[in-house]
Amino acid sequence: MKTLIAALCLFLVASPLALALAPSRGTRRPASSIGSGWAATSNDNNNHQPQQRQPDDESLASSRRTFVSGCLSSLALLQTAVHGQAHAVRAVGGSEIDCRAAGNCLEKGELDGALGWYWGAKDRCEATDPTCGAGGKQLTVDETTGQLVGKPVPNGVDANRITHIALVRVDIGREESSVLKIGLYGNDAPASVEQFLDFLSETGFATRSTSSNALGELTAPVAFGRGGAATWIDPGTSIEFGVPSQSISFAKSKGRAKVLDSFVPQPRPSANLVENDAIVKEHDSAGLLSVPKKGLGYGGTGFESDDECFERTFLITDAAAPALNPTRRVIGQVLDGKSMAFLERLSNLPTKRGIRGVIPGQTDGPPLPKVVVRDVAVATVVNKPTDASSSSS
Repeated sequence: MKTLIAALCLFLVASPLALALAPSRGTRRPASSIGSGWAATSNDNNNHQPQQRQPDDESLASSRRTFVSGCLSSLALLQTAVHGQAHAVRAVGGSEIDCRAAGNCLEKGELDGALGWYWGAKDRCEATDPTCGAGGKQLTVDETTGQLVGKPVPNGVDANRITHIALVRVDIGREESSVLKIGLYGNDAPASVEQFLDFLSETGFATRSTSSNALGELTAPVAFGRGGAATWIDPGTSIEFGVPSQSISFAKSKGRAKVLDSFVPQPRPSANLVENDAIVKEHDSAGLLSVPKKGLGYGGTGFESDDECFERTFLITDAAAPALNPTRRVIGQVLDGKSMAFLERLSNLPTKRGIRGVIPGQTDGPPLPKVVVRDVAVATVVNKPTDASSSSS
C-alpha cells in the first residue's frame, strides 16, 4: 500500500510539470502580446481569445513542494492507521462468557449470553482443527498426546449381556477415518438386535421379497455397508446413522449413475415385531446405541417415503438424553475409549443448518462434511462361564 501511494505521488508531481513544459497546440501568439493575467490578442472587439499565463520556474517548484508534502503526510497517516489496526482488539464476548459462568445472563441483560450466541475470534476455535467442536468450542484434548479425549465409556450394564460386537469404519471427508467399536445387548432386546444385525450384514435387512416380480420391478435389502452414512447431528448430544436413499445405494452397487425406474425400496417393518423387547437402560450417558421402539425405519418424522425411511436408522448418544426415553430403546453401547474419542469428533462436526441457523439453539442438521461408512464387521461374543457355574460343574 505504501509503494502504491508513493508511485501515485510521483505521478501527480510529474504530470503537471510535463504538461506545463509541453508545447501548447495551435498557433502561439508573440510574447509581446501576452500581458499579465488575461488579455485580448486582437483589437477586434468581437474576436477575444483569452490565453493562460505560462507558469514560471518558481511557481512550478512551489507546486512540486506542495504535492510532495501532501504525499509524505498521506504516508505518515497510512503508517499510523496500519499500526493502529495491528494492535486493535476485537470484541470477544467477554461479558457473555462471565455471565454464563455465573448463571446470571438474564439478570444482567446479556441476551447473547442467555441465548448461547458466541461472538469474536477468541471465543471460537479454528473450524478446520479436528479438536474444534460445534459452535467454535474447543474440545478436550490430552495435554500429553494432543489427541481428542472422549467422554467415559458407558457403565451400568453387565458385560455378559453383550452378545455381539460390531466394528464400523467411518470416513470424514477424504482425510479422516476411524472405527467405532459397539457392543449389542442381544439377550435383553433380541428382536431389535436381530433387525440391527441384519442391517449391518452384507445381505442386508429386508421386509419384502428381493426377487423380481412379473412387472419387472427390482428390489434389494437395505444394508448399512452399502450407502450408509452419518445423516443427522445434534452437536454434543447425538449422531444418527442410516441409508439416505435405497434407490441411490442400489444404483451405485450396480455401477450405475442413474436411479433405476424399476427399483422398489424396502418398506418399514411391522412395529409389532419388537414390542416385547425389554428396556435395558435409559439414555443416561454418552456412548449408547439407540433405535426407535417401533423398530428400524421409524427414526424420522414418519412422513418419509419408503426410499428414505432408513435414513435415520439408529443413533449414538454423546451426552445424557432423557428426552429420548419415551420413543427409543437402548440396545447397545460403545466399548472403548478410542471409539468414545472418535464419537466426540463425529458428534461435534459442523452441520448444514440453512435458515434454521439464525434461530438461537437450532444447531442440529446433516453433517457439513461428507461422513460415510466404509466397512462393517460383526462378531458373536462367546461369554466365559461365571465362577459359580464353574464350581458347580
